[in-house]
Amino acid sequence: MKKFIGSLAIISLIMLAGCGGTADQKKEKNANKVATTASTDLAKVEVQEGNYVILPDVSEDELSTIALKMKVTNTSKGKLSLTARNFVLYEAGDDEKIKAEDVYADELNVLDYDTLSKDKSTTGSIFFNIDPKKEYKLVFEAMNDNGDNEDVELTLDMAKYEDSKEGFKESENAANAFLDVQFLNNENENYAKLVANDKEETKAEFLKTYKKENEDRLFSELTLSDQDYQNCFNSFTSTQGKRAKLNTELSAYYGDQAILEITLDEALSNSSIYDLSYQYERNYIDSSDNYDYDAAEKYAYSKYTEILEKSPLKSESDEIHLYLKKKDGKWYVDLDEMHNEQTISAFLGNIY
Repeated sequence: MKKFIGSLAIISLIMLAGCGGTADQKKEKNANKVATTASTDLAKVEVQEGNYVILPDVSEDELSTIALKMKVTNTSKGKLSLTARNFVLYEAGDDEKIKAEDVYADELNVLDYDTLSKDKSTTGSIFFNIDPKKEYKLVFEAMNDNGDNEDVELTLDMAKYEDSKEGFKESENAANAFLDVQFLNNENENYAKLVANDKEETKAEFLKTYKKENEDRLFSELTLSDQDYQNCFNSFTSTQGKRAKLNTELSAYYGDQAILEITLDEALSNSSIYDLSYQYERNYIDSSDNYDYDAAEKYAYSKYTEILEKSPLKSESDEIHLYLKKKDGKWYVDLDEMHNEQTISAFLGNIY
């Protein structure tokens, strides 16, 4: 059964990819190209490129997923049939086959079923879960429609692909720096080094979102200045940074795209803040000799930071994700990407 990985992560990864790539990106990809070729009377097989990747539902703990871009040419007199399953790995000193992972995602250019006439070629990627510390032999089990069959063997030097893993930690550090600086009021030196989003412009965008959310509800009866909203936003992010509990993990990485999975165990909730603010208003009314609701709302507003610090925290029941793509050598978070919008909303209090 093929593993469909387009339900969440990979479809969005590919949507982030765009067209072409920067000079830095192309340089990184070229660095992982290794001219590994073998030929027989039936087929010529070439490993054009190798990169370690992280694919949801494919990559396994304590193993690494290697993506090998293959080129196969029919050198026989008959028609050559092939699929990814024609490729197997053998660990050095072991006769047990390691089969290619069944992956289906058109955008990944997976090597799928094909039939090649004489001298015709095809290219595509195959994926294996391996132990990077071990040595492997790649075998293409060639067979044509004349009934001829023969193994085409290539010895792989896995060390040549190790550099492609550098993006794993880099993208994860960039994603965590984005969360720290933009949502948790924490300093993180990786932001300037790794994040492409302008720090202040992005903060200003989130302030707009925060203002729109709160002026229609929590502060709907108050007349607040832009500076008032800035002060409230600063209090919100500062308190979020002190009180929120979350775990993050890089859940997908392919080429120049990455996804950080976020488990938000405890965080500020707008519904809790609203409920506690209303209780502050009621307490003010109950302790006064009149029913001055305007004064009660102003009183609750004056206690906003205290309310943030005391309001019950809530957890986000669904996993949320931060999607990043490489842009001019750094990692960019598209604020309008659908899943990123959900994450932004959650960190700004929309969890229930």
